Amino acid sequence: MILLLRKSALFTLSILIVTFVCRGIIAYGFSVTLDSEFWYRDFLGNLAVALIVALLVQSRHKALILSSVIIVMFQLCNAAKISILGTPASPDDFFNIQNLFFLTDGWRQIALFFVISIPLILAVIFIPWKRASVWLSLIFLGATGFAVNAQSVPLRNALDSLIGNSVWDQPANFRDRGLALHLAQETIRTMSKVEKAPMRTDVAAAQQVLSADSAKIMETALQDVMSDTEIAPDRNVHILVLESFFDPLSLGSDWVPQDPLPEDFRRLWQQTGNATALSPVFGGYTANAEFEMLCGFPVTTNAVFFEGWLRQSAPCLPKQLSDLGYHTLASHPNVPGFWNRTNAYQYVGFEEYLSKVDFDLTDSVDTLLLDHSLYSQISDHIEKSDLPGPVFNYVLTYHGHLPYPSNDNYPDKVAAGKDAGLLHAYLNQVWYKSRDLMQHLEVLRSDDPDALIVIFGDHLPFLGPNYGVYTEAWNMPDDRSEFSGAQLEQLTSTPLIVIDGKRGPLQLGKLPLYRLPSLVMSLLGHEDPSMFDATSNPDNVTVRPVYGMHISATDESTTACMEVNVASSPCNISAPWLQQIKVLTSDIFTGSQYSLD
Repeated sequence: MILLLRKSALFTLSILIVTFVCRGIIAYGFSVTLDSEFWYRDFLGNLAVALIVALLVQSRHKALILSSVIIVMFQLCNAAKISILGTPASPDDFFNIQNLFFLTDGWRQIALFFVISIPLILAVIFIPWKRASVWLSLIFLGATGFAVNAQSVPLRNALDSLIGNSVWDQPANFRDRGLALHLAQETIRTMSKVEKAPMRTDVAAAQQVLSADSAKIMETALQDVMSDTEIAPDRNVHILVLESFFDPLSLGSDWVPQDPLPEDFRRLWQQTGNATALSPVFGGYTANAEFEMLCGFPVTTNAVFFEGWLRQSAPCLPKQLSDLGYHTLASHPNVPGFWNRTNAYQYVGFEEYLSKVDFDLTDSVDTLLLDHSLYSQISDHIEKSDLPGPVFNYVLTYHGHLPYPSNDNYPDKVAAGKDAGLLHAYLNQVWYKSRDLMQHLEVLRSDDPDALIVIFGDHLPFLGPNYGVYTEAWNMPDDRSEFSGAQLEQLTSTPLIVIDGKRGPLQLGKLPLYRLPSLVMSLLGHEDPSMFDATSNPDNVTVRPVYGMHISATDESTTACMEVNVASSPCNISAPWLQQIKVLTSDIFTGSQYSLD
């Protein structure tokens, strides 16, 4: 008995040491803030993982090796995600783990494969599969999983009451819980969300609320840009989504002493009144910005919509234009399956998809194809295709993506004003990127003067852990809960340029990305009712959901709306509207599509 207690104590002590080693690496190696008050939750979560492993392996030494490998791997991967995207690991990451491979290539991809494979290989080797007790343990764990799933709602409520939960501040959740407990609690939350799609009565009720202003197809701000002047029939539409594109001068002259954007871009953007697109994401998750642009509904979940929520074909912008005789083409020089684009692009109505395998990647920096080569190759493809009708040409660029690499063919042109390596690298990528854009626009507007051209950045660039440079440049608070509405708006705003053929650039103010499809259809002269009408913002309020919360902006102010202040104005207008939008989103993209009848 004494020997058993001694071995158990050594096992527990070993997991405690692994926990503190991981916490040290995360805090000092990744600059991720950890709450020292709740270290024991992190330890207990890791110990629970180790005990489950011991139950299967049935050997303390082997269990200690395997559980340590699993704990270290998950902790470091989680720290990397927080450092890059500002949010911790979630259950969705494990369903879409293949995307980790798409982010790397060469030796890095091989190394990543081994990092993920080692725990699986060790498990296969260490678990004594011939023992009946192992299979009984697996049956017990499976039954426990089914029981947890069946009682996920009361378990979620109990854990939220006992430990706490902030729906809009996942980093704080992780700091309070530790990784293992955080993943367990969020997995239970995910289980509790797997509910039946909205019923017809729910959809009808939501539609009734949203149709209160049924005569108002578009917001006043969009109606102001409409004109009765005749437009060319069946004109081409070009959508250019620029990777990590924003205005670096907004960081201030201390950080950006020299403007990396060319004067002709500044003049063009000024003609739009320096309009901005409000993106649903910061630093990553480009696919969510794409979904909004293509389908006209806001993303309100902290997940990649293309991967878990877009499950069926829907009349998104490409589909509607295809029905009108357009050839719908999507282009992105990355691996085709990244963010599930191969399936998602088909669901939204694209007829053709050009991905990495379809481009000559000679003119690249690392794996990132330069924009001028991308634009040129797409134009050549369209010309050679000799299409009988107009084209919907949707382009998602890749150059400008983290980690902003360079090479001798594209030397540095500008420098950051302070010691900030990522900012310096980004400024030089955007120097080339913006000039490629303006050269392409000059050719495009000359060759296709009637075309409707839409240009915007998908999200702000990642410039360091925990919002990096932005924290000091914009005087951001340490805690996301203290962000003002204006600060959240800064973190979601990218340049927006809409060129309406010969009418030129339009002044649109600030526009959520999910309102662009409605604008495109109206500018093309197709103003028949469509599903895009449902997301027309409430009168005098612009709504920008940002995971777990939303921004409610009026002409007078911009408010960060959280659970604690939804009763205040203008949150009391935007919050009920957003709840009905969520019903329709679920119905259209995962449910029975009653709202499309």
